[in-house]
Amino acid sequence: MVAANTNDSKDWGEWHPAPAALAPINTWPPRPAHLFNWLFNFPGYLWPANLIVFGITIVTWSFLTPEISAMKSLETGWIAIILARNFLITILLYGGLHLYCYVFKAQGSFSQFTSRPLATDDSRFLFRNQVKDNMFHTLVYGVPIFTAYEVLTYWFFANGYLGFIDLGGNPFLFWAWAGLLVFVAPMIHSVHFYFAHRLLHTKLLYKSVHSLHHRNVVVGPWSGLDMHPLEHLLYFSTVVVQWLLALHPVNALFQIHIAALYPATGHLGFERLKIGNSAGVDVGGRFHYLHHKYFECNYGTSLIALDRLFGSYHDGTEEADAALRERRRARGQAVSAQS
Repeated sequence: MVAANTNDSKDWGEWHPAPAALAPINTWPPRPAHLFNWLFNFPGYLWPANLIVFGITIVTWSFLTPEISAMKSLETGWIAIILARNFLITILLYGGLHLYCYVFKAQGSFSQFTSRPLATDDSRFLFRNQVKDNMFHTLVYGVPIFTAYEVLTYWFFANGYLGFIDLGGNPFLFWAWAGLLVFVAPMIHSVHFYFAHRLLHTKLLYKSVHSLHHRNVVVGPWSGLDMHPLEHLLYFSTVVVQWLLALHPVNALFQIHIAALYPATGHLGFERLKIGNSAGVDVGGRFHYLHHKYFECNYGTSLIALDRLFGSYHDGTEEADAALRERRRARGQAVSAQS
């Protein structure tokens, strides 16, 4: 592992919620009633986040995507349409959340992890401004790169290079398989993200690639896709799984949208998004926020317990802090012994 600037102060964050919990799918022995409630109640696995993203996918496919038959050749016209609508979706989501939480301050400091502001007049960032820097990397590199994956997906399908799993022409099996891939797409994202992220934290890629993202110690929505272009290529390659499995382009588009839209809430800087006088909806940002705070933990998501399996889980408690310090101490002793 590589070193990073970290801050272990217990009062670095202002919001002290309950420990960050893993999804009930990771509980053993299983608790069927609890699992059922998580799958189908609000908030849970399906609603609101995943169904909202799937709804965006269906609207995008139905009304904002050219006919698949028109995409057999790579032509500027239809590619430009997809690029333009991806810019629009990104600006509306990331920009809207930034305006709501950081410009209009519509929920004040409610559930905000830290009172430290997003950086200004800081030479680490382009334009000496964290938000402008984050927007630059998101819009100049991130959107074109995930658009390229989407364009290739449609071109592959249009030319018969994808969708080759043989289900005997049975429409029931076709839609059952498509529905299953929709259901597991967030899990695919979680597993891919963990292993891609661990790769980015190796000496091979951290300093030259991933360190750009980790300048964002205090995070905001635009920090989510503030990445080096090579990291964008690796991060969005999750859609390759759907290239191997999907029978319909919508499955691949949903996988792309999960990767493209999740980071906005995952880096919101708030645990809950509050609308009006509501108690707010948990947007799932704390698990990854702890990664930005402590660096050597929570490489994946709370959906699939790979961090617990590989010993890098941090739930935000003092006990987890102590375990992290012990891992660092043991690693330091091992390095000293090899010197």
